[in-house]
Order: sequence, then structure tokens, then C-alpha cells
Amino acid sequence: NDLDTELHEEFSGALKEINEQFNNFFRLMFGGGRGHLQLIKPEPKLESGPESEAEGGDGNDTQSDSSDGPVSNEGEENDAAHEVDHGGIDIEVHIPRKKITGLDMLSGGERSLVSIAALFALISVSPPPFLVLDEVDAALDEKNAKKFSDIVKDFSKKTQFVIVTHNRSTMEAADLLYGVTMGEDGTSRILSLKLE
Repeated sequence: NDLDTELHEEFSGALKEINEQFNNFFRLMFGGGRGHLQLIKPEPKLESGPESEAEGGDGNDTQSDSSDGPVSNEGEENDAAHEVDHGGIDIEVHIPRKKITGLDMLSGGERSLVSIAALFALISVSPPPFLVLDEVDAALDEKNAKKFSDIVKDFSKKTQFVIVTHNRSTMEAADLLYGVTMGEDGTSRILSLKLE
């Protein structure tokens, strides 16, 4: 019970902090508005009674060879009771000058901005030492890619980033670039460039 209480308190505290950071990064990426993470609470899923009755027939079969007592389906009921919906996170967004009711109404670039805001909210609360990002800025225009690269530059004081990208703005934020080029002879070569 003590462990459950402690886990619940730490999770609730972390979620609150992540939510605040998500709203901050959301406002930064969209130039206003607000974003909110809502916890979807899990609910137990129980099998319905009519299906069980249909499988059991009139009930005579369960008692037919019951010299040691009636046959019980207790194990099956327990399994059904333990099937739970683990819940999840619902993301609520309010973008400036737009009436948006769900994430499915966002463009590819807008979804990327929401994802980037959520990612940096998580790592601002618990910064990892090393993070690999693969083409997370692919759907961003130049203005938003610049915002992304500025955030990466700021976070690079605590976290080392390896970013796969084709975006110039993101490359400009890097300390070291690795690229692949093909020479006139048709062979690929790895090039590196250290930026000051």
C-alpha cells in the first residue's frame, strides 16, 4: 500500500509538471494557444453474462461428473476480471485563430509541432543523457524548423543529440555534421564537418 501510494503521488506530480511544460512548449511552437494532457483512467473489462450462459447451455453439463464437487469456472472469471483497459493520455489542443476539436483535424506540420512539444516537455522534466531523433522536423516549414533548432540548441547543454535530418535550420544548430556524398566515380563517401 505504501509503495502504491508513493508511485501514485510521484506519477501525479510528474504528470502535472509535464503538463505545465507541454503547455509552455505548445505556446512556443504555435505562438499562443494552449495544450493539455489528460489522463484517461483505466476501466476493468468484464465478459458479458449472455455469452457465458450460451456456452454453458442449460447448466447440466457442469455437474455431470462432479464426484469431487461442482466444476468451477473461477479461474476464467478471474482472468476476465484482470483484463483491464490500461488507459492512456488524451491530448487537448487549442490553436490560435483555428477551431480545432481533435488531433485528426491537424495538418502534418501541426501534428509534428504537437509531438515536438510533448517530447521536449518529457525531457525537460527528466533529461536523458543521450537522444536520437530521426526526421522529426521533416514536415516543418523553415520558420518552425528554426524554432525546433533553437530548442535543440538550448537542450544540448544537458542532453547529447544525434539528429537525422535534411533541414538546413536544424543542421545550423549542430556542432558536428556527418553526411554521405557520391563522387564522380559513383562511390559513396562519409564527410564530417565541425561547426564553431
